[in-house]
This record gives sequence, C-alpha cells and structure tokens, in this order.
Amino acid sequence: WDFQDNYTVKDELMRFFDTCRRLLETVEKNKKAVEEVTNFNEGPEMKRVQEKLADRLQVPYANITVDSVEAAFYLCSYEFTILGLNSPWCRLFDEKDAEVVEYSGDLKQYWKKGFGHDINSKSSCILFHDLFNRLETAANKHKSGVSVSEVVAVQVGHAETLLPLLTLLGLFKDNASLTSTNFDEHLNRAFRCSRNMPYAANLLVALWDCSDGLRLQFRVNEKPVTLPGLDNSSPLYQEVREQYKQLLQGCNQETSSPQLNL
Repeated sequence: WDFQDNYTVKDELMRFFDTCRRLLETVEKNKKAVEEVTNFNEGPEMKRVQEKLADRLQVPYANITVDSVEAAFYLCSYEFTILGLNSPWCRLFDEKDAEVVEYSGDLKQYWKKGFGHDINSKSSCILFHDLFNRLETAANKHKSGVSVSEVVAVQVGHAETLLPLLTLLGLFKDNASLTSTNFDEHLNRAFRCSRNMPYAANLLVALWDCSDGLRLQFRVNEKPVTLPGLDNSSPLYQEVREQYKQLLQGCNQETSSPQLNL
C-alpha cells in the first residue's frame, strides 16, 4: 500500500488536548490542578529516595533534586525496556524507591490526564463519539444486510490521546483517588501507567456477529478488558450502548456534561 494516499491527519480528533479550552485553562495552565503531585514530591517518601540516591552517589543531599531522581529512573526504565539492558541507572534504586518514583509519575498522569479532574476525560468526548459513531454505522449496515464498507479503522495518537479515553470509559479506576497522602494504600492500584500505558499502548475495539446478536470487545494492549457495569469482556453491543447512554447523549468537552456512574 502507498500509505501517503491512505491516511488523513485529524488533529482536532487525535490531539483534542491541544484544543480543548476548558482543559487548557483549568488543568494545563493551572498549577493548583496538580498540587497533589507537588505535595508528594515534597513529602517524606520522595525525600527518602533523594537521600538514598545521594548516599549511593556519595554527593551532598542538596545536589539531588526530584528532577534528577526522575531523570535517573526514566533512563533506567528506558534502557531496560527498550534496549534490554541491565542499566547502571537501575542500580541506583531499590524496589521501594522505584515504587515511590513510579507513584509520583502515576499521580501526575492521574491529575493531568486521568480521573483527577472531570475535564481530563471529557476532553476526549470527540474521540468517544467518533468511535461509537463508527460502531453504530457498521451495526446498522449489518442489520440492514448492507455490506460494511469500513471493516477496519486505524487511528494513531499519543498517550495523551489514549489515557483520557480509557478514563472516560471508566477503565482502571480505583475506589479512592490517588493523593499525596495515600501512597501506601495504592501499592496495588489499578491506575498504573507502566502497565496500562506502556510504550506502544493501544486500544482495540471489535464488533462481532454472534448467534445471540452483535457483541463488542475492548482490548487494552491486546488483553480483553471488562467494561465497568458489565459482567464479561464480550457484552452485547446494545448493553454497552446502554451503559454509556449518558455520555452518548450528552458528552461535550467544553461544557459540564452529565456524570456517568462507573
């Protein structure tokens, strides 16, 4: 295939985080929106990591900042994950240190792109509607006996594209919000970006023609997931639409849309 002739750039759809006014004003340009991250990074857990790192490097405590801790940690994770190396950077951390730095990163994503603020997920309304409009078009054609012309649609974006959509769907939501003071309570949290949003993270949505009707399956990073409020990973298509009825009727990224109980 000549891909030069088979793709369309739709920044308004896949880069909604650049154009959603409410998101930009209330989260991206608002330091208070991520104050939980700041508080955690100034707290005792991160301070211990900084001091341990300074001791291992034999440098004054004042020389090790939160930024330098994060830089070393992400160099470790990059070289281990992408290059398959037992990186020297990883030797600067023990398991407890890694849990603290990882939580700091998750806390940032939680409050900037995840469940921390309602607009984070609502910013992806345009992509949510695009997805379900495509599904509805295919379902209606199938019911009418008309050949489905668009069998596969591939959309490519960033983590900033996918995470708000997964959040809008209610996936990987913990019972309690992630904050600067409940690190110990969230050691086994569902909202863990290293698992849910790794390199090349992806969402696959498949519509199946089954004996009892059309069924829908969501896969995150190739693994089937059960949507909130449903009891299996391949529910009837109409059950999914019923579960997200409020969003399908009123999801708008620039207004206060109805809350969905997930």
